[in-house]
Amino acid sequence: MAHFQGFRLRRPDLSAEVAASRHHCPFCPDRVLVVTPRLDPPVDGSFRVVEGESVLFPNISPYDRRSAVVVLSRAHFLAPEDIRPHHLVDGLRAAQRYLGAPGTLRRRDFGLVTWNYMPLAGATQVHPHLQVVATDRPGRLLEDEVAASLRYRRRFGRSYWAELVETESQLEERWVGRGRHSAWLTPFVSRSVVSDLMVVFPGKSLISDLSRADLEEFGRGMSAALQQLAAEGVVSFNLAFYPARADSANQALWLHARLSPRIHFNPAIGGSDATVWQHLLDEPFMVRSPERLAEALRPAVSDALAGG
Repeated sequence: MAHFQGFRLRRPDLSAEVAASRHHCPFCPDRVLVVTPRLDPPVDGSFRVVEGESVLFPNISPYDRRSAVVVLSRAHFLAPEDIRPHHLVDGLRAAQRYLGAPGTLRRRDFGLVTWNYMPLAGATQVHPHLQVVATDRPGRLLEDEVAASLRYRRRFGRSYWAELVETESQLEERWVGRGRHSAWLTPFVSRSVVSDLMVVFPGKSLISDLSRADLEEFGRGMSAALQQLAAEGVVSFNLAFYPARADSANQALWLHARLSPRIHFNPAIGGSDATVWQHLLDEPFMVRSPERLAEALRPAVSDALAGG
Protein backbone atom coordinates (compact mmCIF):
# COMPACT_ATOMS: atom_id res chain seq x y z
CA MET A 1 0.00 0.00 0.00
CA ALA A 2 1.09 3.54 -0.81
CA HIS A 3 -0.25 6.30 1.40
CA PHE A 4 -1.03 9.38 -0.67
CA GLN A 5 -1.87 12.21 1.71
CA GLY A 6 -5.26 13.72 0.92
CA PHE A 7 -5.88 11.44 -2.09
CA ARG A 8 -9.46 11.08 -3.26
CA LEU A 9 -11.04 10.00 -6.51
CA ARG A 10 -12.20 12.85 -8.71
CA ARG A 11 -14.29 12.23 -11.80
CA PRO A 12 -12.65 13.81 -14.86
CA ASP A 13 -14.65 15.63 -17.55
CA LEU A 14 -14.68 13.52 -20.73
CA SER A 15 -16.92 15.79 -22.79
CA ALA A 16 -14.10 17.08 -24.99
CA GLU A 17 -12.86 13.58 -25.87
CA VAL A 18 -16.40 12.39 -26.59
CA ALA A 19 -17.22 15.37 -28.81
CA ALA A 20 -13.93 15.24 -30.73
CA SER A 21 -14.26 11.53 -31.47
CA ARG A 22 -17.90 11.46 -32.55
CA HIS A 23 -17.72 12.94 -36.07
CA HIS A 24 -15.50 10.30 -37.71
CA CYS A 25 -16.16 7.31 -35.44
CA PRO A 26 -16.06 4.09 -37.51
CA PHE A 27 -18.12 2.21 -34.91
CA CYS A 28 -21.27 4.36 -35.02
CA PRO A 29 -24.36 2.78 -36.65
CA ASP A 30 -24.19 4.79 -39.90
CA ARG A 31 -20.61 3.61 -40.57
CA VAL A 32 -19.94 0.31 -38.80
CA LEU A 33 -21.33 -1.89 -41.60
CA VAL A 34 -19.74 0.27 -44.31
CA VAL A 35 -16.16 0.99 -43.25
CA THR A 36 -15.26 -2.02 -41.10
CA PRO A 37 -13.71 -5.16 -42.68
CA ARG A 38 -15.64 -8.38 -43.26
CA LEU A 39 -14.98 -11.79 -41.81
CA ASP A 40 -13.23 -14.25 -44.11
CA PRO A 41 -14.38 -16.94 -43.82
CA PRO A 42 -17.83 -15.80 -42.66
CA VAL A 43 -19.30 -16.97 -39.34
CA ASP A 44 -22.67 -18.69 -39.59
CA GLY A 45 -22.88 -17.42 -43.16
CA SER A 46 -22.42 -13.78 -42.13
CA PHE A 47 -19.50 -11.45 -42.79
CA ARG A 48 -20.06 -9.77 -39.41
CA VAL A 49 -21.51 -11.25 -36.23
CA VAL A 50 -24.49 -9.30 -34.91
CA GLU A 51 -26.02 -9.87 -31.46
CA GLY A 52 -28.50 -7.23 -30.36
CA GLU A 53 -26.64 -3.91 -30.50
CA SER A 54 -23.25 -5.65 -30.76
CA VAL A 55 -21.37 -6.05 -34.03
CA LEU A 56 -18.20 -8.16 -34.42
CA PHE A 57 -15.74 -7.82 -37.31
CA PRO A 58 -11.99 -8.40 -37.93
CA ASN A 59 -9.51 -6.09 -36.23
CA ILE A 60 -7.56 -4.07 -38.81
CA SER A 61 -4.71 -3.93 -36.26
CA PRO A 62 -4.68 -7.59 -35.22
CA TYR A 63 -3.02 -8.79 -32.04
CA ASP A 64 -2.54 -12.30 -33.43
CA ARG A 65 -3.57 -14.75 -36.17
CA ARG A 66 -7.27 -14.31 -35.36
CA SER A 67 -8.29 -10.96 -33.90
CA ALA A 68 -11.68 -9.26 -33.86
CA VAL A 69 -13.44 -6.21 -32.44
CA VAL A 70 -16.91 -6.23 -30.89
CA VAL A 71 -18.73 -2.89 -30.86
CA LEU A 72 -21.03 -3.00 -27.83
CA SER A 73 -23.64 -0.34 -28.46
CA ARG A 74 -25.27 1.88 -31.02
CA ALA A 75 -24.53 4.85 -28.76
CA HIS A 76 -21.18 6.48 -29.44
CA PHE A 77 -20.48 6.98 -25.76
CA LEU A 78 -21.66 5.05 -22.73
CA ALA A 79 -20.63 6.36 -19.34
CA PRO A 80 -19.84 3.48 -16.96
CA GLU A 81 -23.17 3.93 -15.19
CA ASP A 82 -24.95 3.57 -18.55
CA ILE A 83 -23.44 0.17 -19.38
CA ARG A 84 -26.34 -2.26 -19.01
CA PRO A 85 -26.31 -6.05 -18.69
CA HIS A 86 -27.52 -6.53 -22.26
CA HIS A 87 -24.49 -4.67 -23.65
CA LEU A 88 -22.20 -7.19 -21.95
CA VAL A 89 -24.33 -10.25 -22.71
CA ASP A 90 -24.68 -9.45 -26.42
CA GLY A 91 -21.00 -8.58 -26.79
CA LEU A 92 -19.85 -11.78 -25.12
CA ARG A 93 -22.30 -13.90 -27.12
CA ALA A 94 -20.85 -12.41 -30.30
CA ALA A 95 -17.35 -13.28 -29.02
CA GLN A 96 -18.47 -16.85 -28.27
CA ARG A 97 -19.81 -17.28 -31.80
CA TYR A 98 -16.55 -16.01 -33.29
CA LEU A 99 -14.31 -18.15 -31.07
CA GLY A 100 -16.51 -21.19 -31.73
CA ALA A 101 -16.40 -20.86 -35.51
CA PRO A 102 -14.37 -23.47 -37.43
CA GLY A 103 -10.77 -22.40 -37.88
CA THR A 104 -10.72 -19.66 -35.24
CA LEU A 105 -9.21 -21.57 -32.30
CA ARG A 106 -6.42 -24.07 -32.82
CA ARG A 107 -5.90 -26.84 -30.25
CA ARG A 108 -3.21 -24.97 -28.32
CA ASP A 109 -4.83 -21.53 -28.54
CA PHE A 110 -6.40 -19.43 -25.84
CA GLY A 111 -9.62 -17.59 -26.67
CA LEU A 112 -9.25 -14.17 -25.04
CA VAL A 113 -11.76 -11.37 -24.55
CA THR A 114 -10.45 -8.00 -23.32
CA TRP A 115 -11.70 -4.44 -22.96
CA ASN A 116 -9.86 -1.12 -22.93
CA TYR A 117 -12.51 1.38 -21.86
CA MET A 118 -11.66 5.00 -22.70
CA PRO A 119 -8.26 6.46 -23.72
CA LEU A 120 -6.74 6.35 -20.22
CA ALA A 121 -7.07 2.55 -20.40
CA GLY A 122 -5.48 2.35 -23.86
CA ALA A 123 -8.61 2.55 -26.04
CA THR A 124 -8.09 3.88 -29.56
CA GLN A 125 -11.81 4.67 -29.90
CA VAL A 126 -14.25 6.22 -27.43
CA HIS A 127 -17.10 4.08 -28.78
CA PRO A 128 -17.21 1.07 -26.39
CA HIS A 129 -15.76 -2.13 -27.84
CA LEU A 130 -14.14 -5.43 -26.87
CA GLN A 131 -11.16 -7.24 -28.37
CA VAL A 132 -11.40 -10.96 -29.14
CA VAL A 133 -8.16 -12.84 -29.83
CA ALA A 134 -7.21 -16.44 -30.57
CA THR A 135 -3.54 -16.92 -29.67
CA ASP A 136 -1.07 -19.49 -28.39
CA ARG A 137 0.79 -16.69 -26.54
CA PRO A 138 -1.79 -15.27 -24.13
CA GLY A 139 0.59 -13.22 -22.02
CA ARG A 140 2.89 -14.10 -19.16
CA LEU A 141 0.34 -13.59 -16.38
CA LEU A 142 -2.15 -16.09 -17.81
CA GLU A 143 0.62 -18.57 -18.66
CA ASP A 144 1.85 -18.32 -15.06
CA GLU A 145 -1.68 -18.82 -13.70
CA VAL A 146 -2.17 -21.96 -15.83
CA ALA A 147 1.14 -23.43 -14.65
CA ALA A 148 0.56 -22.49 -11.00
CA SER A 149 -2.97 -23.95 -11.05
CA LEU A 150 -1.60 -27.26 -12.33
CA ARG A 151 1.17 -27.31 -9.72
CA TYR A 152 -1.32 -26.62 -6.93
CA ARG A 153 -3.63 -29.44 -8.01
CA ARG A 154 -0.76 -31.92 -8.34
CA ARG A 155 0.64 -30.99 -4.94
CA PHE A 156 -2.57 -30.74 -2.92
CA GLY A 157 -5.04 -32.78 -4.96
CA ARG A 158 -7.62 -29.99 -5.15
CA SER A 159 -8.37 -26.84 -7.10
CA TYR A 160 -6.65 -23.62 -6.11
CA TRP A 161 -9.65 -21.69 -7.40
CA ALA A 162 -12.08 -23.66 -5.25
CA GLU A 163 -9.84 -22.99 -2.25
CA LEU A 164 -9.65 -19.28 -3.12
CA VAL A 165 -13.42 -18.90 -3.36
CA GLU A 166 -14.05 -20.90 -0.18
CA THR A 167 -11.39 -19.07 1.84
CA GLU A 168 -12.36 -15.58 0.72
CA SER A 169 -16.06 -16.26 1.35
CA GLN A 170 -15.22 -17.37 4.90
CA LEU A 171 -12.91 -14.45 5.65
CA GLU A 172 -15.38 -11.95 4.14
CA GLU A 173 -12.72 -9.20 4.09
CA ARG A 174 -12.41 -9.15 0.29
CA TRP A 175 -15.63 -11.00 -0.46
CA VAL A 176 -18.16 -9.16 -2.62
CA GLY A 177 -20.87 -11.73 -3.31
CA ARG A 178 -21.92 -15.02 -4.86
CA GLY A 179 -24.51 -15.78 -7.51
CA ARG A 180 -25.75 -19.11 -8.81
CA HIS A 181 -23.02 -19.15 -11.47
CA SER A 182 -20.19 -16.92 -10.24
CA ALA A 183 -18.18 -15.75 -7.22
CA TRP A 184 -17.11 -12.09 -6.80
CA LEU A 185 -14.15 -10.83 -4.75
CA THR A 186 -11.33 -8.31 -4.73
CA PRO A 187 -7.85 -9.84 -5.21
CA PHE A 188 -5.33 -9.44 -2.40
CA VAL A 189 -2.89 -7.89 -4.91
CA SER A 190 -4.39 -5.67 -7.60
CA ARG A 191 -3.14 -4.12 -10.81
CA SER A 192 -5.16 -0.94 -10.24
CA VAL A 193 -4.03 1.61 -7.69
CA VAL A 194 -7.62 1.66 -6.37
CA SER A 195 -7.94 -2.18 -6.39
CA ASP A 196 -9.45 -4.69 -8.82
CA LEU A 197 -12.62 -6.75 -8.94
CA MET A 198 -12.41 -10.47 -9.80
CA VAL A 199 -15.22 -12.73 -11.01
CA VAL A 200 -14.65 -16.50 -10.84
CA PHE A 201 -16.80 -19.00 -12.74
CA PRO A 202 -16.62 -22.25 -10.72
CA GLY A 203 -15.96 -25.35 -12.79
CA LYS A 204 -15.79 -23.42 -16.09
CA SER A 205 -12.61 -23.24 -18.16
CA LEU A 206 -13.40 -21.47 -21.42
CA ILE A 207 -15.50 -18.51 -22.47
CA SER A 208 -17.47 -20.94 -24.62
CA ASP A 209 -18.43 -22.79 -21.41
CA LEU A 210 -20.53 -19.85 -20.26
CA SER A 211 -24.28 -20.36 -20.69
CA ARG A 212 -26.80 -17.60 -21.32
CA ALA A 213 -27.62 -17.69 -17.59
CA ASP A 214 -23.91 -17.33 -16.73
CA LEU A 215 -23.59 -14.32 -19.02
CA GLU A 216 -26.74 -12.66 -17.72
CA GLU A 217 -25.55 -13.00 -14.13
CA PHE A 218 -22.16 -11.60 -15.08
CA GLY A 219 -23.87 -8.70 -16.88
CA ARG A 220 -26.02 -7.83 -13.87
CA GLY A 221 -23.14 -7.94 -11.42
CA MET A 222 -20.71 -6.04 -13.62
CA SER A 223 -23.26 -3.36 -14.48
CA ALA A 224 -23.90 -2.84 -10.76
CA ALA A 225 -20.16 -2.69 -10.04
CA LEU A 226 -19.58 -0.12 -12.78
CA GLN A 227 -22.40 2.05 -11.47
CA GLN A 228 -20.81 2.03 -8.01
CA LEU A 229 -17.35 2.79 -9.36
CA ALA A 230 -18.72 5.60 -11.52
CA ALA A 231 -20.38 7.14 -8.45
CA GLU A 232 -16.92 7.23 -6.86
CA GLY A 233 -15.36 8.93 -9.89
CA VAL A 234 -13.98 6.00 -11.96
CA VAL A 235 -14.63 6.55 -15.68
CA SER A 236 -12.03 4.26 -17.23
CA PHE A 237 -11.02 0.62 -16.80
CA ASN A 238 -9.44 -2.48 -18.28
CA LEU A 239 -11.23 -5.82 -18.23
CA ALA A 240 -9.91 -9.25 -19.24
CA PHE A 241 -11.11 -12.84 -19.16
CA TYR A 242 -8.55 -15.50 -18.24
CA PRO A 243 -9.44 -18.86 -19.85
CA ALA A 244 -7.63 -22.18 -20.06
CA ARG A 245 -6.15 -23.49 -23.29
CA ALA A 246 -8.70 -24.69 -25.84
CA ASP A 247 -7.58 -28.34 -25.98
CA SER A 248 -6.98 -28.90 -22.26
CA ALA A 249 -9.04 -31.55 -20.52
CA ASN A 250 -9.85 -31.68 -16.79
CA GLN A 251 -8.85 -28.07 -16.36
CA ALA A 252 -7.00 -26.91 -13.26
CA LEU A 253 -7.66 -23.27 -14.13
CA TRP A 254 -11.14 -21.88 -13.57
CA LEU A 255 -12.25 -19.18 -15.97
CA HIS A 256 -12.19 -15.77 -14.31
CA ALA A 257 -12.41 -12.11 -15.23
CA ARG A 258 -10.67 -9.11 -13.74
CA LEU A 259 -11.90 -5.52 -13.84
CA SER A 260 -9.13 -3.02 -13.15
CA PRO A 261 -10.15 0.64 -12.72
CA ARG A 262 -7.92 3.30 -14.27
CA ILE A 263 -7.75 6.79 -12.82
CA HIS A 264 -6.07 10.16 -13.16
CA PHE A 265 -4.03 10.97 -10.09
CA ASN A 266 -4.56 14.60 -11.05
CA PRO A 267 -7.41 15.15 -13.56
CA ALA A 268 -6.44 18.82 -13.92
CA ILE A 269 -3.26 17.85 -15.78
CA GLY A 270 -4.38 14.43 -17.08
CA GLY A 271 -1.91 12.60 -14.86
CA SER A 272 -1.90 8.87 -15.60
CA ASP A 273 -2.01 6.20 -12.90
CA ALA A 274 0.81 4.29 -14.64
CA THR A 275 4.05 5.27 -12.94
CA VAL A 276 7.63 4.07 -13.00
CA TRP A 277 6.76 1.51 -10.31
CA GLN A 278 4.37 -0.43 -12.53
CA HIS A 279 5.81 0.38 -15.94
CA LEU A 280 9.54 -0.08 -15.38
CA LEU A 281 9.87 -1.87 -12.03
CA ASP A 282 6.87 -4.25 -12.39
CA GLU A 283 5.79 -3.38 -8.86
CA PRO A 284 2.03 -2.82 -8.44
CA PHE A 285 0.91 -0.61 -5.60
CA MET A 286 -2.47 0.52 -4.26
CA VAL A 287 -3.75 3.71 -2.68
CA ARG A 288 -7.03 1.99 -1.75
CA SER A 289 -7.08 -1.47 -0.21
CA PRO A 290 -9.01 -4.38 -1.73
CA GLU A 291 -10.92 -4.65 1.52
CA ARG A 292 -12.27 -1.12 1.13
CA LEU A 293 -13.28 -1.74 -2.46
CA ALA A 294 -15.08 -4.96 -1.49
CA GLU A 295 -16.97 -3.08 1.22
CA ALA A 296 -18.03 -0.41 -1.29
CA LEU A 297 -19.13 -2.93 -3.96
CA ARG A 298 -20.77 -5.54 -1.74
CA PRO A 299 -24.29 -4.09 -1.35
CA ALA A 300 -24.91 -3.22 -5.01
CA VAL A 301 -23.30 -6.31 -6.53
CA SER A 302 -24.91 -8.72 -4.07
CA ASP A 303 -28.34 -7.24 -4.80
CA ALA A 304 -27.73 -7.55 -8.54
CA LEU A 305 -26.66 -11.19 -8.26
CA ALA A 306 -29.70 -12.02 -6.15
CA GLY A 307 -32.02 -10.49 -8.72
CA GLY A 308 -31.66 -13.23 -11.33
